[in-house]
Amino acid sequence: MTVKKKALALIIALVLAGVGGWTGIQYYYDYLKPPKIAPKQVVEQYFEALKLESFEEAFAMVSHRHYPDSFNQFMDRVSMYSPDMRLEISGETMEDDMAFVEAHIVVPMRFGPYEADTHMTLVRVKREWKIIHP
Repeated sequence: MTVKKKALALIIALVLAGVGGWTGIQYYYDYLKPPKIAPKQVVEQYFEALKLESFEEAFAMVSHRHYPDSFNQFMDRVSMYSPDMRLEISGETMEDDMAFVEAHIVVPMRFGPYEADTHMTLVRVKREWKIIHP
């Protein structure tokens, strides 16, 4: 084999090793390394965005693969939420790509507070937790 062919083979091998290494790193960050923000923090940020009427920010926390409604449909639905509502998270569990956040919601109303226990299901989408049913 000539020197040119050896150099070309070495360059190709280095490029393939670099691409393989980059792919491995991306796979680790996208599927193996836990997201920076825990599911309960995502739910807290979601409700805080709704209270501040930052609907675009809240919509970004929703899994669009599971919730196919448009932004306008989402906004019509969540704009009815009271900005005075309180969220108290009581638990969080994770199983593989799914997370479940248990919460207690208190909404002040004219004739006294409305209280409800609820749970929100989240799914991991690469490096983030996304809410399945807002």
